[in-house]
Amino acid sequence: MGKRLDLFVRIFVLALLMAAFSLFFSMPGGSLWLISSIAIAMAVALVAIVAASEKVTSMKTGLPLDDELSRKATWKAGYYAFVAGLWLATGIMFANLAMMEFFKLPSLEFRYAFEAMVIVPGLTFVVLAMWFKKKGNMD
Repeated sequence: MGKRLDLFVRIFVLALLMAAFSLFFSMPGGSLWLISSIAIAMAVALVAIVAASEKVTSMKTGLPLDDELSRKATWKAGYYAFVAGLWLATGIMFANLAMMEFFKLPSLEFRYAFEAMVIVPGLTFVVLAMWFKKKGNMD
């Protein structure tokens, strides 16, 4: 029963996050902002559905939900996603600086930069975690 409760809590937290994202990103703005916020909500929902289905499948087959390989794959994917997020934030900072100083262009709006700095590491983590778990060798 504890595994099902844990799965329910994770799904509930993801649903709350989706609601918070939809409220946060429903601010007035251009159509590009609306389309990208809908894409974020759909990506979060897709990740939640995939994660929940994997957990339910593992529970039904009797496989352990958290083994050493999954833990290592998750840590490794998290490390690479963190590094990708740092490099992306640094790149956006330098791109804004170059756009303003050298090319006399306006800097990238905060909401687009923020969106990129949230989505890119998140998607990097999801893709790499799935790839590392399929790969199997964590050395």
